[in-house]
Amino acid sequence: MSRISRPRPCRKPRRRKTPPERILSFVNTIASMLARGTDELRRAGVDSPGLSARVLLAHALDLSTEKLVLVFQDQTSDEIRRHYEELIARRSRGEPVAYILGRKEFYSLDFQVSPQVLIPRPETELLVELVGNSYSRQQKKIFADLGTGSGILGICIALDFSLFLCLACDISKQALAVARSNARRHRVSDRILFFRGDMGAGIKPQSLDFIVCNPPYISVREFAGLEAEVRNFEPGQALLSGERGLGHIKRLEQEAARLLRGSGRVFLEMGSTQADHVRRIFSRWSSCHIYQDLAGLDRAAVVCK
Repeated sequence: MSRISRPRPCRKPRRRKTPPERILSFVNTIASMLARGTDELRRAGVDSPGLSARVLLAHALDLSTEKLVLVFQDQTSDEIRRHYEELIARRSRGEPVAYILGRKEFYSLDFQVSPQVLIPRPETELLVELVGNSYSRQQKKIFADLGTGSGILGICIALDFSLFLCLACDISKQALAVARSNARRHRVSDRILFFRGDMGAGIKPQSLDFIVCNPPYISVREFAGLEAEVRNFEPGQALLSGERGLGHIKRLEQEAARLLRGSGRVFLEMGSTQADHVRRIFSRWSSCHIYQDLAGLDRAAVVCK
């Protein structure tokens, strides 16, 4: 009697396990570090988490963000990985990227920044452009940068006008240290005198051709509504100016009237809703022109004595 053979059950092919060293190799690649950093910042609710993670990783690796993509599959040291994780942790707590890096671009130049100074904003470049359109490069002028902060306005104008001399003051010793460092970096220290003072106190009357100023102009109510990373990390004394945000602008008008020569000018940054207030404050001056930033918002005034 013949035996009936039973069909053998089909066995599934065994899946090869990925060797542990290969898994570890992927986990430690620069691409995987970027993915983890982006995910952590996204969970923390940080604005633009992917961009922040990329910029911080490039900083940790001492590379430009453009070159970062060329090394995505490379591995890095535990020391760099820990450093990057520390940077991500700081950003997760809301600290601005500029303070973490210690620098910020303004007017296509690189400037040192610290928590003792405001982070430069693109709209402030409008003041530099307005000065550039108002004077000839062959003229000799003496001007003041009142409330200089990181020194960006005085330095950029001094770079554009090689014959201009600048008096730059601030009430913060820490801010002046940052500004002096930036002036040395951009090689204009010989044409900018930095000194501690409040809105031009100590400058000889009728000695200036013009004044540039980005004063505090945020009201108490506006300050409460600012983004947390601005409100919690940037210096309040460089932002707040009384109940209506106009205290420093009023003080500027008084000091400018004393310091400027006959036809001197004030180049002033202001809040987007303050144009009418600025016109009233400078009502005794010969002219007051308001200019808009790239977003179409009122942002600067040029006032002639």
